[in-house]
Amino acid sequence: MSARIVKVTRDQIESAKLLIRLRGGEDKVDPDIVLIANARRRPRSTPPEPVTP
Repeated sequence: MSARIVKVTRDQIESAKLLIRLRGGEDKVDPDIVLIANARRRPRSTPPEPVTP
């Protein structure tokens, strides 16, 4: 399976997790819903620290 990159929001991830829970498990929902529920958030890039003399 090739890697797919899809942007999802935190709300979408939480909604997918709730849907899986309400339906009774990952095997009861569409596989794409499972992928969304298991999505990892991209780490935020941190701004460079200011240089002090």
